[in-house]
Amino acid sequence: MPFLSACVAILQGHTSLVGQLQMRGNTLVTGGSDGSVRVWSLEKMAPIHRLAAHDNSVTSLQFDDTRVVSGGSDGRVKVWDLKTGVLVRELTAPADAVWRVAFEEEKCVVMASRSNRTIMEVCSLFPLRDVYSHCQVWSFSPPEEQLYERDTLVQRLLSTTTRPLSALEYRSNPNAQDQPMSGLLSQEAAYCKDDVDMTDAGPSTAPPQATGPTFFHDDD
Repeated sequence: MPFLSACVAILQGHTSLVGQLQMRGNTLVTGGSDGSVRVWSLEKMAPIHRLAAHDNSVTSLQFDDTRVVSGGSDGRVKVWDLKTGVLVRELTAPADAVWRVAFEEEKCVVMASRSNRTIMEVCSLFPLRDVYSHCQVWSFSPPEEQLYERDTLVQRLLSTTTRPLSALEYRSNPNAQDQPMSGLLSQEAAYCKDDVDMTDAGPSTAPPQATGPTFFHDDD
């Protein structure tokens, strides 16, 4: 007889969608769109900590035996004490949004958006005197001058390109004139002087189309 699974417990607490979770041993950590991070005991099936972590959705989280690192769409990355639930510190300067956090030992990687640029920050989890001086930043977006040149080129093309009139605009405008079509060659230009006139190759070898018997049938 196959083993039938059953629901052991229902953990209630989040007031909105739960999009992030991680389990480690008998500890479960969840993050929701309500901005909270919750630590649960899977032995007692009960909450341990409720962390008012972010002003908006929790977009990523990870924890180990001593700490929880959470990132949110409010652009903040926070480090929490797993045992006490106390905020240890913010890991990076506030960004526009944080998409992903991941850490191992004393290094943490943050994927975020700053000023419409996608960046990756590699940070140390060691507390330093200057809280933001320990991060190295890599950008995955083009330099600003390239973005400016691209926007300028697009605007120039849009300003110099004339749009053909629609059928409704053409009929409603009495001063509208036929617009020359560009990119088409005239009949004289399309005819190449080096073209070779092909002579008749001879009589057709196709069977004649007649109503009477053909060579595919024997005459009676």
